[in-house]
Amino acid sequence: MQPFHRLDKTALEMGVEQCQPYIDFPKRPTWSYDMNKEQVERQEEEAFQAWKQAIYEKYGDNQQNGSRQLSWFEQNLEVWRQLWRVLEISDVILLVIDIRNPMIHFPLALYHYVTKDLKRKMVGVFNKIDLVSEFTLFSWQKYFEEQFPELHLATFSCFPMDEKLIDDTATYALKTRVKRPRKRYYSAQGVQSVLRCCKDVKIEKHGVNVDWHGLIQRYDDKAPMSDHDTVDGGDHFIDDDDDSDTSSTAGLDEFSGILDISQQNITPHQDYVTIGLVGHPNVGKSSLINSIMHRTVVSTSRTPGHTKHFQTIHLCENVRLCDSPGLVFPSLLPRSLQILSGMYPIAQVQEPYSVIQYMAERIPLEKILSLTPPDLDNARNFKWSAWVICEAYAEQRGFYTAKAARPDAYRAANAILQLATDGRILLSFKPPGFFNTTKYEKLKIKEVDARQNSQDSLDDSESDDDDSNNGGGAVTTTDGQYALLALVDE
Repeated sequence: MQPFHRLDKTALEMGVEQCQPYIDFPKRPTWSYDMNKEQVERQEEEAFQAWKQAIYEKYGDNQQNGSRQLSWFEQNLEVWRQLWRVLEISDVILLVIDIRNPMIHFPLALYHYVTKDLKRKMVGVFNKIDLVSEFTLFSWQKYFEEQFPELHLATFSCFPMDEKLIDDTATYALKTRVKRPRKRYYSAQGVQSVLRCCKDVKIEKHGVNVDWHGLIQRYDDKAPMSDHDTVDGGDHFIDDDDDSDTSSTAGLDEFSGILDISQQNITPHQDYVTIGLVGHPNVGKSSLINSIMHRTVVSTSRTPGHTKHFQTIHLCENVRLCDSPGLVFPSLLPRSLQILSGMYPIAQVQEPYSVIQYMAERIPLEKILSLTPPDLDNARNFKWSAWVICEAYAEQRGFYTAKAARPDAYRAANAILQLATDGRILLSFKPPGFFNTTKYEKLKIKEVDARQNSQDSLDDSESDDDDSNNGGGAVTTTDGQYALLALVDE
């Protein structure tokens, strides 16, 4: 492979413009109670096939005339049917978003469909916030508030944020992250933030009164889960990677007969407030549910697509969560970006070197991995390529082929990609204008000043209350080295 060219840091900026044009996702065709189950299934199958054909005709499966390539997307109708059902029965939709690249995990078509067509409330949950700096999180929050005014925002992480992390793009910070222990103590942060957002959207249902205050007070973000002391470096619970979601069914109420006409209903249940979780594979939907329940009720895995069927978990008497399988929405984003975002199984990647090059063009991968260049005499000016990086990492880790005893570049490439999806190699994208403008710095300063003024006003109010409680008279107190002189004067 040819040596790569390191791109400017602005290549890490991604906004709505880079995601245009967005591709619509398949909607459930209209039906009536006069139709039987077979008719409904046939109608949905025909509509789904027509949707796929239209996508391939418009965007094609290959790059033509310089157009972008159509990405991988979910082509199993059964998975889309489960998404339809979750959207129909939910009063509020929680879209779980990986903070490392929020735009790729934010389907614009889904946002417009939920807020405009269904007229439902939508909450975006920034997950895995411990992987980025506080300023990166703040910048994304402000960008989403500006671009998507109907979206409520919450934050969540299985681990506390690193307060010492100032610049998550600095090489020293990236090198330190690779060396962190694989197993870390679990301490969920942000459950209260998620529930508070669900409360703030003001879901009004006749006859359903939810004690949101009492529900929020049940959670302490600093309390670890009772049955999991440590988790692996991939920000997932330790699991045997079994694809059956039957490790624990306590509190689970799985729906059966999704296509049973007698149970079809296009409106949410009247007796519950239903919170539906949707999002791409591997963004942490099941981990969020386990944290809310304070126990493992949904098994998790670093393999995308582990959750197979949507399922409901009762949170309290009249609030229930609905976890849906992760599915990939169609887009025109690079496939390399999909792999690095955990939306495609690494074991199924046949050619990983282009993905390594995509990453190495944006972050100093050879420095992060502390690789030694083959040409030591010209180490400073050595031109790295994706293949050379993989071979150097294979030698560093002792990965060699069985027959020829040559560096196993393919195994090394897969290991590097696994480090990236686990977050130990951080590829963190930023909102537009993050590097070349002071927009977000000014917003941060303005927010800090407003917070300080609010605190000062509160302190002044408390001081006035103290004075009024003392009868309004002036009380003189003398402390320190002059107290004795005051007594002598008296």
